[in-house]
Amino acid sequence: MKLEFDLSLYLVTDSTMVPAGKTLAETVDQAIQGGVTIVQLREKYADIGDFIATARTVQNITRKANVPLLINDRIDVALAIDADGVHIGQDDMPLSEARQLLGPHKIIGVSVQTCEEAEIAVRGGADYLGIGTCYSTNTKAVKVGPQGPAGIRAVWEHALKVSEPPCKVRAVTIGGVNQYNVAHVLNYACAVNGTCLDGVAIVSAIMAAPDPRLAAQGLQQQISTARQTSGLRPKYDIDHVSQRVAAVFAQSKTGSITPLVQHITNSVVINDCANACLALGGSPIMAADVEEQADLAQVVNALVINIGTLATEQVAGMREAMRHANLHQTPIILDPVAVGATTHRMQVIDEMIRDFGICVIKGNAGEIAALAGSAEMKMRGVDAVGTGFADPVAVVKQVALCHRCVVVMTGVVDYVSDGTNTFAVRNGHKLQSVITGSGCMLKKHQ
Repeated sequence: MKLEFDLSLYLVTDSTMVPAGKTLAETVDQAIQGGVTIVQLREKYADIGDFIATARTVQNITRKANVPLLINDRIDVALAIDADGVHIGQDDMPLSEARQLLGPHKIIGVSVQTCEEAEIAVRGGADYLGIGTCYSTNTKAVKVGPQGPAGIRAVWEHALKVSEPPCKVRAVTIGGVNQYNVAHVLNYACAVNGTCLDGVAIVSAIMAAPDPRLAAQGLQQQISTARQTSGLRPKYDIDHVSQRVAAVFAQSKTGSITPLVQHITNSVVINDCANACLALGGSPIMAADVEEQADLAQVVNALVINIGTLATEQVAGMREAMRHANLHQTPIILDPVAVGATTHRMQVIDEMIRDFGICVIKGNAGEIAALAGSAEMKMRGVDAVGTGFADPVAVVKQVALCHRCVVVMTGVVDYVSDGTNTFAVRNGHKLQSVITGSGCMLKKHQ
């Protein structure tokens, strides 16, 4: 009978990363204590004798903890130690031959990078897929470059489509996943039907860690958080946002709470935004330097990112702030000012959305059109130009579903959507279009 296995925190070993003073076996043992649920032994440069000896040592640890041990590539090593299974790549032994040698009760996982590879593996009876690579990594040479969570989602959705009940396909993603981005990756890569990946495969974030147990614990905490929020609905849907806003306003009126809101915003409206935040009962801090983001992230209640007056140094501070905000589950509000007006702005925003979990995106019709890939509206500097969307509701829903967040599109009529619920808000004023910063200050309400 095939061993039951949990893919949630999947450790792939690399002995070259183990810090001085530690052994591979100690690292694996401590990682399991921290919450690793399955181990793949990958020794790319070991000869057969050394590989078998190492595998037996690691197997003694995994069996005591009732954690499955898989062998990377080497069917002969797996057979020699009676491992729980193997993980094979596209250039290794074909899945059908591996199954014939190992029998029906061993676990076989397959690395895939494309929809075609995923379909072949699923139809061939793979027990799970390793979909990669998510982000850039130096741990393994790959034929296809980093795909980001959106690319992982595309392969995952295709695998689900061709998977036939009752044998539902399972999968993890691999490549550059760490404590700072794992919750975002799991949420963003979730399929449109609400089916999420079964876990993540981790290499350097554990193997190179000074304390593998603490590293694994931190990853498990982030995975647990992601599992509570992942699915078709975004982490911060309209109901959640409105309830949080109402609670904050009620508490700010009594003085029992003063939310600390960090702004990394454009130089045109810094003072206006700070005053708007104060007027609404918040406490603003305008802080963009890279060096202070780790400390600030421990105390701020929300992070507002506005790329209006874009500068290289500012982007570095924004990215560091967003990285730490994800670690602390702090809401991020993104204003992609003039995205689509230049190639550089589009690239900056694409990379932010790819790398970090955004809670709310606020933009005018031209900016939302750029994110949606629509030609119905354009950007001329910071102004949206065009006759408007034929179906604005469909556009904001599309962007919200794609990016797993709440989307606010401002205009004569404002549209707010979490991909499921969409509202039209008609309370603007014509003067808002002839002054600077009204949209920037709007984010303080969110």
